[in-house]
Amino acid sequence: MPGPVWALSSWWGEASPWPDLSRLFTGRVHADEIADVDTNLLLGSMAATQRGRAYLAWHDYQLAAELHHRVVGTDEQPEDILVVDRFADCAARIALALSISQRAAEQLVREGLALRDRLPQVAERLRNGQLSQARVSSIIARTDLLDGHDCMPEVDEQIAAELDVHAGAWSAERLRDMVDRIVFRHDPDAVRERRRRALNERRMWTTPKPDGMAQIAATMPAENVRIAAAGVRALAGSVCTHDDRTRQQRASDAMFALLSGTRFECLCGREDCTAQIPEPGAVPPVDAKVVIHVVCDESTLGEDARHAGFLAGHGVISDEHVRDLAARRDAVIRPLVPKDTPKNPDGTFTLPAHLPTDPYRPSTALDTYVRIRDGYSVVPGNDTPAFDGDVEHVAEFDHADPTAGGQTLPENLNVKDRFFHRLKTFGHWLDDQFRDPLGRLRTEFTTPEGLVIPGDPNTTEPLFPGLRRIRFTTPLQSPEAHGHPIPSPPIRPMTRVAAKHARRQRERERNRRRREDGQR
Repeated sequence: MPGPVWALSSWWGEASPWPDLSRLFTGRVHADEIADVDTNLLLGSMAATQRGRAYLAWHDYQLAAELHHRVVGTDEQPEDILVVDRFADCAARIALALSISQRAAEQLVREGLALRDRLPQVAERLRNGQLSQARVSSIIARTDLLDGHDCMPEVDEQIAAELDVHAGAWSAERLRDMVDRIVFRHDPDAVRERRRRALNERRMWTTPKPDGMAQIAATMPAENVRIAAAGVRALAGSVCTHDDRTRQQRASDAMFALLSGTRFECLCGREDCTAQIPEPGAVPPVDAKVVIHVVCDESTLGEDARHAGFLAGHGVISDEHVRDLAARRDAVIRPLVPKDTPKNPDGTFTLPAHLPTDPYRPSTALDTYVRIRDGYSVVPGNDTPAFDGDVEHVAEFDHADPTAGGQTLPENLNVKDRFFHRLKTFGHWLDDQFRDPLGRLRTEFTTPEGLVIPGDPNTTEPLFPGLRRIRFTTPLQSPEAHGHPIPSPPIRPMTRVAAKHARRQRERERNRRRREDGQR
């Protein structure tokens, strides 16, 4: 028998209660007074709003799961032969009520069921605002292959434990790698099978777009995408400086030239054009190299162990994928620790930290180590691969007296994208790097207004525990030994740069004391 008649329009017709929320829910900021509040409170209010959205997403998931329970029930369902089965009927209610597509409504129901049935602890973290709905959707998708496996509760618990370590927001790529690492260790066979299935389903397609445009896309192995994209960028960058197309416009034109075998042209229109455009088929240009970086344990490469690997710019890959890449004819394999390096009594290896003639420049081994360890730019939300970023000193290096400034050592180096590197160098941002009580390498960023923002806690150290067996040594040397001239005594008590560095160091020490007090 049908239930009582309700009109959804009555809810839409009522005044929204959200403008009357207590300031507690909006980070102590009311929208009518935002012009008068502190800058840090504005950012804090945005963080509070994000936590509110997370709670509302959790609430929607709970409602969708309950709606599924009432409409579909818990009885065993036959194979989905009918297009309009009870699941579709359930989702149709949501689609019409929210004016979203049937597909989006079905996705909402599936994700609500996944959180209820196999990721209840992750669901609690969404409820508490520890991660966003987009990040939860990623976790659901990346743990889907474990649905019904006995290890699923343990995976849910471990992911939740990782989420609890971090007090800030998670970057998409670092959360993805964390989940993939946990999933691979619990069921590597399922990961390998999923990759084979994905390879078998690779394809190309086109999509019409408005205004006489269209889109071409393809799925292919991640390394092929990296190589193809690098080739497109290399060709797009071969024009002269007077070509007025944007970088993306040039890339689009370069991709067509590559696919069609036609010549790519510089559109500057100048007789003195200095562009060096390669002939069709000579791509990438002869003076360019396309390099992709893959990291793995030596034992995995030799099939003695089956641990996951890491493809720069993509993330965690299976051991099988690693060996496929190593078997390529163009693959160059270089160990991080040279074969002739003696082992220390405690089982570690010691490598040089900097160039023999310059304590500011990290050695090749240290530069590679830092890029492997960080995986990406350490700046939250930035997905620049570590091998494309800049290795920078966290505490500034003192060129006048190398023993006084930040040392060229792993704990004082990290990778940043070029933009933030410049922002810190020429602006008033501050960053710090330290080990937390659990031994994890952590970063913190301080805005010019003094707001401390925690960086992502996830590095590749849990994926490659062997990194913890590598040590670096740097002998203390006098400034005269490096070729860095000692500046003349300044008229000021200290130079402007030295004063900025000293201020930053005081700020770091204050932040460290604050952290230590909070951990007691």
